[in-house]
Amino acid sequence: MKRGDKTLIFLHIPKTAGTTLHHILDRCYSKDQIFTFKNAIDHVAIENFKRIARGKREPYCLVKGHLSFGFHRHLPGPSTYFTFLREPIARVLSFYYYAQSHPDHYLYSLLRRGGVDLKGLLRQRTATTVELFNLQTRMIAGDQSKDPERFADRAALERAKQNLSRHFQCVGLTEDFDASLQRMSAIFGWKVGSFSKKNVTPEKPPVEAIDIETRELLREANALDIELYQFARELFDARSHA
Repeated sequence: MKRGDKTLIFLHIPKTAGTTLHHILDRCYSKDQIFTFKNAIDHVAIENFKRIARGKREPYCLVKGHLSFGFHRHLPGPSTYFTFLREPIARVLSFYYYAQSHPDHYLYSLLRRGGVDLKGLLRQRTATTVELFNLQTRMIAGDQSKDPERFADRAALERAKQNLSRHFQCVGLTEDFDASLQRMSAIFGWKVGSFSKKNVTPEKPPVEAIDIETRELLREANALDIELYQFARELFDARSHA
């Protein structure tokens, strides 16, 4: 089920309902048609993929995982992207509370034993906490593999906007998941059927319950993502009327 003769690339941004979509996609394609990167932005896995013989990469109809824009360069033929974006503050809060509640998460020890809270993480602004800062912009802008610890800037935001417009066949919104999935299914020929949500973060307080200082730090840390999300919503609405 390629889009014409194009390989589909699902760029999965963490905490945007991507795990639910992974399970749906696994039912839409046979195992030999899919290549899944299971670890978050695993550069070793990407290097290993690049070493796979061209003939063995050609049958893949779908490549999916925590990938940055630019992965298409490692595919033997034409390709197109699709992704989901999420309201940035909600995404970061979901990421934070997920990390706090899962012992296998790389931030768990820091949060549980190190006594660091969300405000502390946002103030640190270190490579350890890069996923809290404009991650959606950084992944969609691409070239992350050159410097995985680099923070996004306005130039990255402009690249991300251009990439969404030119290279993403479909851009979904987590807040409009059903409508987004319906549109993707129509474009890519998926037979979805019923599904349930996966990897949902446990109960977390609403944004309104977060203290004002932390909310302001969240907005400052994700100012580019907030602008990108608004752009993606406008793109979503425009394409729905096209």
